[in-house]
Formats: sequence, structure tokens, C-alpha cells
Amino acid sequence: MNVVLASGSKFRRQALDLLEIDYDVIPSEIDEKTIRHDDPETLARKLAEAKAEDVGKSLNGDNLVIAGDLFILFQGSIYEKPETEEEAIEMLKAYSGEKLEIISGVSILNTETHELKSALGHSEIAFRDISNNEIEKYVSNYPVRDFAGAFEKEGVQKFSKEVHGDLSFLTGIPLNKLIQLLQENEFYPSQ
Repeated sequence: MNVVLASGSKFRRQALDLLEIDYDVIPSEIDEKTIRHDDPETLARKLAEAKAEDVGKSLNGDNLVIAGDLFILFQGSIYEKPETEEEAIEMLKAYSGEKLEIISGVSILNTETHELKSALGHSEIAFRDISNNEIEKYVSNYPVRDFAGAFEKEGVQKFSKEVHGDLSFLTGIPLNKLIQLLQENEFYPSQ
């Protein structure tokens, strides 16, 4: 059985590398903005599933296609990747001294059985007070437009004062849920 990661994200590759899985990378080409939903959990699941199905339809044989999605839930709004550095700065300023939730979804499509399974991870981050200077320096030194909510794991390390929940969001995929889905597909060895 081949494993295919439906993402070019270096963080999602790190997730599979951590699990010591051999895999190929075929990034999904869906337009994520065409998939919308008001419920954050449903949105994360639908996006991950759409990515897995997009890549899976081009494959032959016995494959497990792994896809993920992640976004920030802050004050009732969903924050995805900022379109500009200015938008990233505004996002980070809003988080200063506040709490936000990270919702990460993972889906696995078995191309032989056509079975699609999904799971969600949840984390909460409390940000410390962040100065405008820190934010501007961070935005100028990191590709913030590539990250949901305008930050990645270095941003979490720099700006958080508390983190609760599933820490594997740092890879863009809830690892414990991924392992569970792999085991359900009789792929990943039980410990």
C-alpha cells in the first residue's frame, strides 16, 4: 500500500517523517475558498476530505491519501491564511493578550475501498501581550501568508504564554488522530 500526502506543506511532511512513514507528495489543487461552512469543525473536515478526494481521483491501485487542514478560531471568526502582510499584522495585533483556538483536521482516503475517514484536533493558545515592533519584525522575517492565522510553530513559541490541547497542530495535522486513522486502515503498527 502506498501512502500519498496531499500537501506540499513542509510541516505536514514533518508529521509523516515523525511517524517514519514512506510516502509520496502530490499536493491537492482544490480552491479552498470554494468550500465554506459556518461551523469551524465541519469546515476543517470538509477541506481535508476535499483535498484527499482531489488527489485520490488521480491515483490507481492501493493507496492511502492523507490530507489535512488547519485554521484559527478567534472571537467567533475563522482565520485562514492572510492575503497580505498588512492583514497578518492586524491578525497578530488582535491576538495580543487574547486566547484563540486552533482546529486541525485530517482525512485518509483508501483508494482501494473508497472509504474516507476524518478526525479533528483542538488546541487553545493564550498569547502574551505582543508589541507592535515584535509583530512587525516577525512578519518581515517569516512567510506569514503561508500560515493560517499568520503564525506557525516559531510564532507559537515566541508569542504564547500557555498552550492547551493537542500540540501536534504544530505539524498541521493532529498526529494522534492520524495514527488512529492509519491503524483503522491496518497500516500503522499498534504500540
